[in-house]
Amino acid sequence: MYSTKLIQILSRLYADERRKLRRWIKSDFVNKNEDIIRFFEFIDSKAALTPKTVSKEKVHEYLYPNTPFNDLRIRHLIWLTTEIMEDFIVYNSLKKNATYRNRILTQYYTQHELFKYANENITDSIVALEETSSRGASYYLQRFHNASLFYQLNSKNDRSSDFKLQDVIDNLNKFFVVETIKYAGVIQSLQKISELKMQNYMQENVLALMSNPLFKNDMVVQIYYNIFLVIRDESEQAYRKLIKHLKSNNALFDMQDLRDLYLLAINFCLKKSNQNVHKYSKEAFELYLYSIEHGFIMENKEISRFTFTNTVSLGIKLKKYAAIQKFIQQYAIYLPKEYKKNTVEYNSAKLLYANGQKQKSLEMLLTNEFKDVLWDLNAKYLVLKILFETRDMPTFTIHLRAFKAYIKRKTDVGYHHTYFTNVAKSLDILKDIYKRQEKIIGFTFDENTPDIEWFNAALSSIKPT
Repeated sequence: MYSTKLIQILSRLYADERRKLRRWIKSDFVNKNEDIIRFFEFIDSKAALTPKTVSKEKVHEYLYPNTPFNDLRIRHLIWLTTEIMEDFIVYNSLKKNATYRNRILTQYYTQHELFKYANENITDSIVALEETSSRGASYYLQRFHNASLFYQLNSKNDRSSDFKLQDVIDNLNKFFVVETIKYAGVIQSLQKISELKMQNYMQENVLALMSNPLFKNDMVVQIYYNIFLVIRDESEQAYRKLIKHLKSNNALFDMQDLRDLYLLAINFCLKKSNQNVHKYSKEAFELYLYSIEHGFIMENKEISRFTFTNTVSLGIKLKKYAAIQKFIQQYAIYLPKEYKKNTVEYNSAKLLYANGQKQKSLEMLLTNEFKDVLWDLNAKYLVLKILFETRDMPTFTIHLRAFKAYIKRKTDVGYHHTYFTNVAKSLDILKDIYKRQEKIIGFTFDENTPDIEWFNAALSSIKPT
């Protein structure tokens, strides 16, 4: 039962939503089935929802003691309760969103020819929407719906007035343009790291509109246009404009839009950082800290393990060890429970290595299994670094052979595959030079070598005999 939709949704409800749901289920208007009430009370009473605490058998024993277990009966109860809970989610969402509520009421009043009330309602909705700070794509869509309803209502008996018809057209166009550019960027990003083939048929037509004053003077459109240029052309000028405008206009976007925008900007910086454009390491690190501190890239008060790990990696690269130690201590509590231990230990191992505690780092890396492919690649690479630095060459050779075979199998990691392929080639060169140290004379790693600072340091540590 733990894996059912009912339990999974219930476990994600916020505290205030759960309180409202309790009242909702007990309402005679919503539910008159006492079994459903008792069933919900049983689940709701559990301090933690686990496969053991909410098993079908325990539920059945609680509801129908001393009777043979009836799986069909429990499954029917789960279905009924789930239906009631989903009705609550819809109702609660409408209560919290005045715009959707007013639109539904307006449509209802119009269908029943209560035009006076319909007009009052849509007018109130237009005013309320203008009082919000958000100006993302959803804002333009809502303005389009409001203006469209206003026109439909008021043009019935007057065909000569415009009744906000220009608003209908402008907001429809802005919504379409923003969404087209947004997904143009998403497609560009996906195609750079995968074999996916997609067509955005209106992309070129929309891009040609960027010089039109309606879109050129719209900050939301321009921010999405700049993120598109950053992804497609890797334009530094577009990146500078994006960050300047985005940080000055955070209030224009909802949290989901902010998350997507900041992550796209960060991913650009990470790619540049991996190409040894060092200033972007600092850019990415500062963007991570800024967006985490403001909650832009957190979901349900959680930080993803990837965000956490990337922040630590960049801080180490910039030698901000004290700041990273503080970051790990401060933000580990926001990691998802199922990944918390693994994430903290992986990043602590990297910090130990950076602080010169190589043996402790090696022990931590070798005693953990990292299921994420990129984590595993990075962990294996760090193990190889430590083995080379401690001159355990037999073990280094064995691990390097396994590392190269692993990379060949993992072709679905986008540009990371190229990065780690080049890492393996550079490690091979390093091993060869260590064996035949006369080769070090006159040799240098070229500027395209990934992690070039470490390779140059490793090279200089080899003393020709």
